[in-house]
Amino acid sequence: VRQRTIALAKPALGEWFDQTKTTQYALARRAGITHQTVGNAMKGTPINQDSAKKISEAAGQKVDELFTIVADKTPLAPSTIHSYHRTVSSILEKAVKWRCIASNPAEKADLPSLAGHKARYLDEPDAKKMLQLLQAEPIKWRAPIIFDLLSGLRRAELLGLRWQDVDLDNGVIKVVQTSNYVSGKGVYVGTPKSEDSDRCLKVSRTAILILLEYKSWQDEMRAKVGDVWAGTPDDDRIFTNEVGRPLFPTSITQWMGKFIKRTGLPSSSVHSLRHTYASLLIADGTPLVVVSGNLGHAQVSTTSDIYSHVIASAEAKAAEVMDRFSDDIHPKFTPKEEKQGAS
Repeated sequence: VRQRTIALAKPALGEWFDQTKTTQYALARRAGITHQTVGNAMKGTPINQDSAKKISEAAGQKVDELFTIVADKTPLAPSTIHSYHRTVSSILEKAVKWRCIASNPAEKADLPSLAGHKARYLDEPDAKKMLQLLQAEPIKWRAPIIFDLLSGLRRAELLGLRWQDVDLDNGVIKVVQTSNYVSGKGVYVGTPKSEDSDRCLKVSRTAILILLEYKSWQDEMRAKVGDVWAGTPDDDRIFTNEVGRPLFPTSITQWMGKFIKRTGLPSSSVHSLRHTYASLLIADGTPLVVVSGNLGHAQVSTTSDIYSHVIASAEAKAAEVMDRFSDDIHPKFTPKEEKQGAS
């Protein structure tokens, strides 16, 4: 279980805004948190307890007057438990190697079944349709969505990319940092998920062209705002807002959700783009070890587990290829029908 404490805003918070005529931006600045956190609270989205305390203090109210504090004990997803288990097990395995302990106790853990869990992704026709529909959308959102589909990056890896991490001439990107968001802390720079997630990735010419188009737009925005531009030489992010600040991870998620709903495309998310990338590579016969490396998985078995249904489908399709020779082998042969009543 999650075992975390969350806060849900009471109607009293909205009443406080009406009475004081204070804006969400003003309260957020006073509380030292992002306005998105205040906005989420007003929408009824759970926020962490520390953020609720800061909002209440800034409003001059007690926490229990503006928020309901509840324990969130929602069970973790089986895939998350497996991920945590792999981390703990690898630590304990190292302890065995160093002779700190005799055996790895994590090996005997009973893990929840992953049966029935399938990665959600778009098939090739739907992916093409999505790309076509995106052509009419603003470059600010169109570029990161398309590039994510063409690179298979995790959302945090995508938003952590800097221009110095991209070799435009050779079509290679380096994944060395992530951009994350935590309620109450805001956007911060982190490291990739694991050592294997820190990687170089060869991307297509099409992916580079979308980056070049986006850079042209970004340079225009930089020229318009001048000294207000927030980007720095050390952290010159690729995907930013109009003044050079890193995109909030939730903003790209929310925009894509609205886009999917507006266009009638199959239900999907930003993370679905990563699964789509992997599934299309597997379906096209790309070796699993290559797909795994591109995704930044620590083990090929992780890729195999997540995309087992795609692999099975690709294997079945591969078997059908040999049926093209059936007419050349037995062009006139047809199985004899069994006689009626034969045992």
